[in-house]
Amino acid sequence: MRIKVKSEDTNIHLRLPTKLIFSKGTVWLANHIGRKYAGDAMKEIPPEALDKLFGEFRRIKRQYGHWDLVEVHSADGSEVKITL
Repeated sequence: MRIKVKSEDTNIHLRLPTKLIFSKGTVWLANHIGRKYAGDAMKEIPPEALDKLFGEFRRIKRQYGHWDLVEVHSADGSEVKITL
């Protein structure tokens, strides 16, 4: 996964391992921490749905290689791009 943030005074490029970000351990951690600290926001999302969502991200990465998740350009020239 690549995260790029570009603005007038900031230029950040992060590369994170996709398999680590969307692993089953991360699903468990997101479920556990999310339900503890953001219970109202997480009450509508069943734990099985998170597992399926993260599994779908892993499948897309294997099948297509690169996939643009977010690409935002603001009026002042700032850009944010997140690529799977």
